[in-house]
Amino acid sequence: MLQVALEYRMALDTLCSRREHGLRAFELSSEEWEIARELCETLKIFKDATLFFSRDTPNLAMVIPAMDHIDMYLTNCTRAGNNLSPSISSALRLAKKTLNRYYKLSDMSATYRIAMVLHPAHKMQYFQNAHWPATWIKNARDMVHKEFELSYATNADDNMNGTPPTRKRSLCEMASDGSLPAVSQTCRARLHIWHADSCSLGRKYL
Repeated sequence: MLQVALEYRMALDTLCSRREHGLRAFELSSEEWEIARELCETLKIFKDATLFFSRDTPNLAMVIPAMDHIDMYLTNCTRAGNNLSPSISSALRLAKKTLNRYYKLSDMSATYRIAMVLHPAHKMQYFQNAHWPATWIKNARDMVHKEFELSYATNADDNMNGTPPTRKRSLCEMASDGSLPAVSQTCRARLHIWHADSCSLGRKYL
């Protein structure tokens, strides 16, 4: 709607400027038209994100890169000397604050970071390229190893040895009788190799 209004600015100005139409109260000044143009441009990234995640192809590993992309855009727009109208700059600062709140909510679940690390096109390299703090990168790596060791390593060994799969016991059950699984060295080695591969090598698995 806003984009259409900008395209037909001359027609709208003419329509509102004629007294007989009774629309003079809705006539926009040049400054207001400029604000409308800036708003249309800044909203485009949110429209693109909405259309992208409305398709069938997005997956969990795409959430953090999309949020990082939007965050970088908002950061650049809210820096001093951005030449944006004060009202647009204020709105973008509020948008960045809202985005950061949702970003923090992703920290409550390890699933997002595990999905990123296991994605062949991202792996640990993504966090390094995004200049995440070293402690954040280490935490992401530790999350993958912890989940793998507690939930998958033993089952992977059973499958390799031809052992029929059994019901997956909870950590509380295993801790109560001292039967927490010993992690397979073979499976652990494979996970280390996965981390060692660069994301460019990982793309051959896509």
